[in-house]
Amino acid sequence: MIDPLELDRLSTLLAKNRTWANQVTAQNPEYFQKLSSGQSPGFTVVSCCDSRADPNTLLQGNLGELFVYKNVANLVGVDDLSLQTALQFSIESLKVRHIVVFGHHNCGGIRLALGAQLQGSPGDWLEGVRELAYDHQMFDDQTACASAGAIDRKVDKLCELNVIQQVRNASQSPAVQAAWIRGEPLAISGLVYCLRTGVVENLNCTISSQDEVDSVCFEAMKAICVRYR
Repeated sequence: MIDPLELDRLSTLLAKNRTWANQVTAQNPEYFQKLSSGQSPGFTVVSCCDSRADPNTLLQGNLGELFVYKNVANLVGVDDLSLQTALQFSIESLKVRHIVVFGHHNCGGIRLALGAQLQGSPGDWLEGVRELAYDHQMFDDQTACASAGAIDRKVDKLCELNVIQQVRNASQSPAVQAAWIRGEPLAISGLVYCLRTGVVENLNCTISSQDEVDSVCFEAMKAICVRYR
């Protein structure tokens, strides 16, 4: 039996939608007609599915500007067929020329991978994040007795390192590699959102060719490690 309160919440959402649609139409009667004719986004954004970190809201994007794909911890798995299909469609059909990995601080998936969250299990999905944490020696005996502030800082550091790693992973996507081989201009960048301030920061890891991947990602990760030292 569905809780009547949940049905009321759904009705509220639908009412908000109709109010918004009516307001937009009143301001621009042709808005939705033009929007329905096709999309031409400027960015493909891979973001976390955290309800507090919506790229369209945080970057003030209008409908049709951002082609957004969401998953836990904004991962770009080369063997993730759904994600790779989205990347291929955005690059080859929508002609998007900029991919953005959009991470955020205090990410629940990152906390799970780091063992800093009591409930839940990281599972296979977050294994790559755990490997990244091991590579940066982020598991130690002091974690269990560390202060909440110290743990939060470690989580945020791994959130940022993970964004860089996913930029690197995105560069290995078949659709990205094919675009670069064809000589098409295509860039990949990494951003991180701070929940405490509302500000989105550029992690300075933009790459536009295979030759730039190692050096740019290395320097970006080094800068993060220095900042969190």
